[in-house]
Amino acid sequence: MNDIKIDFRILEKFVIDILCSAGIDRKEAQIIAKVMVWTEMIGRSGHGLKRLSIFIKRFKRGLINSPSSAEFKNKSDAVYLLEGNDGPGQVLGHLAMSKAIEIADKVGVGLVGVQNSNHFGANSYYNQLAAEANKISIVTTNSFPIVAPHGGMSPVFGTNPFAFGAPVRNGQSILVDFSTSGISGAMIRKAIADKRTIPIGVALDENGNDTVDPERASKGSILPMAGAKGYCLGLMVEILSGVITGSAISNEIGSVWKNFNKSNRVGHFFLAIDIPSIMPLEMYYDRIEDLITYIKEAKKREGVDEILLPGETRWHNYQQSIENGVRMSKNTKDELQSLGEEYKIKIPWKNKKS
Repeated sequence: MNDIKIDFRILEKFVIDILCSAGIDRKEAQIIAKVMVWTEMIGRSGHGLKRLSIFIKRFKRGLINSPSSAEFKNKSDAVYLLEGNDGPGQVLGHLAMSKAIEIADKVGVGLVGVQNSNHFGANSYYNQLAAEANKISIVTTNSFPIVAPHGGMSPVFGTNPFAFGAPVRNGQSILVDFSTSGISGAMIRKAIADKRTIPIGVALDENGNDTVDPERASKGSILPMAGAKGYCLGLMVEILSGVITGSAISNEIGSVWKNFNKSNRVGHFFLAIDIPSIMPLEMYYDRIEDLITYIKEAKKREGVDEILLPGETRWHNYQQSIENGVRMSKNTKDELQSLGEEYKIKIPWKNKKS
């Protein structure tokens, strides 16, 4: 059996059952499962269910707290800080964006920084929460250092993803979500697992030389995307997510995969902008649709069938997951099956054809 497809509701329930059996608070397990499965549905598996085993391992080691004891601190009418107290990143992210939306409804703009958190999945999940509430949003997070600064060779930054969301009338919002590094850590881990090379020019070995060997890259560093431009974006994310939230920064953050002697203490940044506070919502939708038309009707280069919007491929994957089931790789399926067997939970795909 290779890849399998499974109904997202069945998969979500299975993940909730695993989390609860491992000791996670049920309400928090529901949020964590929803974020992880949504991430699988849009095709970002590197930040989805592949993280479940390591999440549980870190929880069992006391590095993630559930139920969390997160606490909001009011800094101004438009600004809040969420003390995460090592809670699940998905839960803290959900709380933070929900608060940013609430603030934006009142004063037009809501800004929430999160300190002392954990990996929270794909940034764009939270952008979509904001889009559903008629908000434009920006979401950033820092992470353990594997990216060298422009001109350097030792890791200083995480892959430090940046995400932007803008609602569209049909519900398939524009979702810009990318790491500020030349390649993600998840892609390097996948290349190691698949025994294949990585592109030239995205990573260095431990001696500072270009490498296409993912094993060597994992001992060296990743380069910023687009040279100095990616370096500047990564620095911006580190300042927004780590410096001004009071969270850990750079080498203060341990690897989620390797460091089990301390909490991650990563930081997140959430900004929600209420569109009706700026212009009537219908006017906004008309204008954004005009812009989309200009983009779609641009003259195409040879060999290009369609100009896609940011997030359009994710929405295609999402719709396919709704209609045909969530596609899971054999490795992810095997990891979930092992967890199900460990916690004596019925495996929903056993004795079914792929």
